[in-house]
Amino acid sequence: MENKKQENSWIKRYVKLPFVVMVAFFAFILFFSENSTIRSMELNSVIDSLKQEISFYRDTTNHYIYLNEQLNTNPEAMERVVREKYHMNRENEDVYVFEEKK
Repeated sequence: MENKKQENSWIKRYVKLPFVVMVAFFAFILFFSENSTIRSMELNSVIDSLKQEISFYRDTTNHYIYLNEQLNTNPEAMERVVREKYHMNRENEDVYVFEEKK
């Protein structure tokens, strides 16, 4: 009986209602609220993946801008693209197109 009184006195001494409310509030903020730590980590991973995607598309866009500039300024590049992509040829020239069977 005396042992229980010592346990209860320790609990009553250090665990007060404001302390319990404060711990519950911080637990709610950290784990269950809209701005929780877990939610923040999930959103940061989404942000990182979107930044990588933006970088990929920016590089792709820069590549096509360069190719477009080459087509506008370099006649050899224009001829190469027209001949390869659209199967055009010069006079007295034979073009053979090989298609791969699947």
